[in-house]
Formats: sequence, C-alpha cells, structure tokens
Amino acid sequence: MNELKSELQRLYADSSKHSVYQNVPDFVSAELGYTESIDEGWRGDRPRLAFLAECRTPATGETWLDFGANTGFFTLSLARQFPRTSFLAVEVNPNHARFIERVANYFEMRNVEVIQRAVGLRELPTLPRSDFMLHLNVLHHAGHDFDAELVPKKGDFAEYARRYLSSLRAVTNAMLFQMGSNWGGDRNQPLVDVRADAEKLATLGAWLRDSGWTPIAIAYAHRREDGRAEYERLNGHAAEQSGEGSRSWAFLDRFPGEFYRRPLFLCGRNL
Repeated sequence: MNELKSELQRLYADSSKHSVYQNVPDFVSAELGYTESIDEGWRGDRPRLAFLAECRTPATGETWLDFGANTGFFTLSLARQFPRTSFLAVEVNPNHARFIERVANYFEMRNVEVIQRAVGLRELPTLPRSDFMLHLNVLHHAGHDFDAELVPKKGDFAEYARRYLSSLRAVTNAMLFQMGSNWGGDRNQPLVDVRADAEKLATLGAWLRDSGWTPIAIAYAHRREDGRAEYERLNGHAAEQSGEGSRSWAFLDRFPGEFYRRPLFLCGRNL
C-alpha cells in the first residue's frame, strides 16, 4: 500500500501545467491514507459533483465519458458509486492517465477505461459514443493546449467554439459543461471580461444554443454559512442575488479568482 501511495503522489504532482489540480477521491483517501491539499476556497470539485448528483444519476448500462479527466476525481468517484455504469476517462497527460488506471486497478473497478491521447476538434468523431459527458474547463484551452492551428488568435475562438460544441453532439446525448473566460487560462487574454457575469452567461449560452444544445439547468457557486461552496440553479436563489441585467454579480465576489465565476451548464442535445 505504501508503494502505491508513493506512486500516486509522484503521478499526481508531475509538474505539468494541470498538475495538483483535482481533489483525491474520498474513498481513495479513506483506504490509502493519501490525500492532496487543494484550496477549495478558490476552486472545488466536490461542489460540482454534488450538483451533478442532484441533476443526473448514472443508470445501469449507460456509458459516461469524462473529457479531460485529469487525475480522475469525477470518473473514479462516480465509478465507485455506480459499478453498473461504464466510465471512460479521456486524458492526454500520461502520468494522470496512469493515476486513474492505478486507482481503478487497485480497487478492482472494472467499469473504468482510460483513453490516453490528445483529442482535438478533428479527433472528436473517433471517441466512443456516450450517454453523458463531463466537459469541464477544457474548451478555453483550445489554441494553446490543443488545436493551435485552428485557433491561431483569440478572435478565432468564438467560431471555433461553435464548431467544437456542435461536433460534441455526435459523441454524447447530454453533458455537464463548464469553461473559463480567459483564453488558455491567460488572464491577459479574456474571451469575456472576468467580472462581466451577465455577458459571460449570455455569450456561453448563445454558443451552446447555436451549436444544437439546450441548457436544461444553469448553476453558480454560492458561499454557505459554514464558508463552503455549493452550486445553486440560476432560476432560484442565484437569480435573486444577481440583480437582473447587472454586469457583475455581487454574490460571486465572495470567491477569490475567476473559477467560481464560471457558470455550470447541464445540457441536452437537440434532435
């Protein structure tokens, strides 16, 4: 067990661009005594997983695809809870892909498969068909981490995003989608101003609808009384606090940085 723990620590913190990014699944920490410190005041995985649980439960026989799975917090957490659903983790980083494989093998999770390769716009049709996809905070890296030749400058991003999102319709029936407002994660190259919350929501919503997706639910992070973050649907408490039509929404100012200002979309594919 100590040997596995050491290997997981090495694979997790490999000094790549997206290392030290996700939480370690709770069941892994409980069994192995291994965890990683993530500042959840700035960014969190568990609040999004909790929101997903409210909206969509993996069904027996379904296939779920986690695109840009990183070290597999979502894939592994869901696969452990729903052993009769198949989970595909798509991750380009070989160390992070290996992290998922090592955990899945140790816990004998035969419903987990890892696809370790780069997948850009042209490669999307080669992915296995899925019933549901997690596509969380990947798309804004197009032109930097992948598809550099298709998005050579920021001005090309909007049209690329519509093409990309439209292509996802051939891969999955529904998805949980989120993306950053800075191109490539560079705060000096905003696609939409970080604090322009109403504009950001309108822009991302339009890209999804133009691409053949219907947003079923939209959620934003909120601070609970105990200080932790949770996601609430926009048509509830969030809408009241946002102030209709206001440019910047004060309830998001309680979080540092840009991450929690990203709307979370549960989407269905138009027929």
